[in-house]
Amino acid sequence: MAEKIKKHWDLVLVGGIGLTLAIIGMLVMSEVMVFPNFVSAATTSATTVNVTATIAETIEITVTSTTMDLGALTTGAVASTSDNFTVKTNAGGGYTVNLKDKNYTPTSSDPGLHKLTAPTSTIASASTTLSPGTAGYGAQGTTTDPDVTIAPAYNKTGDAVGKIEVTPAQNFASSSSPTLGDQSTLTLKATISTITGAGAYQDQLTLTVVGTF
Repeated sequence: MAEKIKKHWDLVLVGGIGLTLAIIGMLVMSEVMVFPNFVSAATTSATTVNVTATIAETIEITVTSTTMDLGALTTGAVASTSDNFTVKTNAGGGYTVNLKDKNYTPTSSDPGLHKLTAPTSTIASASTTLSPGTAGYGAQGTTTDPDVTIAPAYNKTGDAVGKIEVTPAQNFASSSSPTLGDQSTLTLKATISTITGAGAYQDQLTLTVVGTF
């Protein structure tokens, strides 16, 4: 009798387990029953980093030679001498090169070639076309760099020259962009007349470059 009861309970237990598994399977299939997710939810965190830096302004002008020699002036020719200058800068807006003559007061405050020993004399600078036999002195500018513009006052050819001023300094060349090395040329020309005083003449020019940073 006891074996029959145990057998019946075994059948009930097996049947109950089977029914339970069947119900769970149906619930899972119908998405009614949700099993817990034991994987931890991911967490994030963010921050910002501000980066700063500085770049120093750089600009320089150099010349091929610090002397320009017009040689022995005669009434029969236009004397000429040239010097190249190079500009380097990281100025985003480019640069301007200004040309200025030295003030030789008290000998003379006028721009030109000067004989400083007595009797003093000056070959005055002027915007003109030089002619042998007529005293004159001036400057020209040229460049082969497409980024450089020579100022109209000095953008001359032949024996035409622009006046070199003592004050204010005159715009000689310019560019609107930074450069690794723009090259331009300063040319000086001079003539004398038959009554131009004999002796040694001199002048001192200053080229100043100003950047647009």
